[in-house]
Amino acid sequence: MLINCNQYSQDQIYFLMIQLVIPRPIAWVLSDNGNGSHNLAPFSFFNAVTSNPPILMLSVGWKDETTRKDSWMNIAERKNFVVHVPSASQVHEVSKSSSVLPHGVSEIDQFNIATQNVEGWPLPRVKGAKIAFLCEKYAIYEIGDDPQGLILGKITGIWVDDEAVAQDKNRIVIDPSIINPLARLGGNHYSLLGEILTVQRPDRPL
Repeated sequence: MLINCNQYSQDQIYFLMIQLVIPRPIAWVLSDNGNGSHNLAPFSFFNAVTSNPPILMLSVGWKDETTRKDSWMNIAERKNFVVHVPSASQVHEVSKSSSVLPHGVSEIDQFNIATQNVEGWPLPRVKGAKIAFLCEKYAIYEIGDDPQGLILGKITGIWVDDEAVAQDKNRIVIDPSIINPLARLGGNHYSLLGEILTVQRPDRPL
C-alpha cells in the first residue's frame, strides 16, 4: 500500500505516524510550574541530537487551540528541566501523568508520584526511573503549520542508577536490561525492551 499523505487529514497522518515510527523512546519530562510545584508529562517524539555539546530534542504540542502544553511554557520561561527514561514498571504512572490538568496543577502531587532531590540541581528527579537527564533550554523552534515546539535541551548532567553502570577501560557502559525502558507504540499500546541482539560492526569492534 502506498499512502499519499496529501489525501489525508492532519489527525489521520498523526495516527499513522505514531503507529509506524515504532518503538519510540519516552521522555518523561519534569519542569518547574513556577508556583513551587512541578509538572510531569510524557512525550514520545524524543531523541538525541548531538554529543558536542550533548543535546536532546522533544517535540511538544498544544493543550488546546490557544494554549501551549505546560512543559513547553515552563521550559520557555524557566530553562531547567529533567528528562527521565521511564522503566516498564512505571507504565501506569506514565499514563496517568499524560492527563490534561489545569496549568500549575502538578501531576506529581495529583497522582502521588515520588521524587528525590538531585545534588547540585534545582529540580528533583522521579524515583524509580533509572535515567534522568538534567537539561537546560538550548533553543525552541516552532515547526509546522500548526506549530509544534521543537525543544532542544543541553544536557548538563546525567543521573543513572548505579546498578546499570559498569566501566570498560575509559568508557562508561550501561546495561539496558537493568534500565528496562518503556517505549511507545500507536494508540494505547506500549512496548518493552525484549530480546537484545549483539552484532559486531565490520569496520570496528564493539
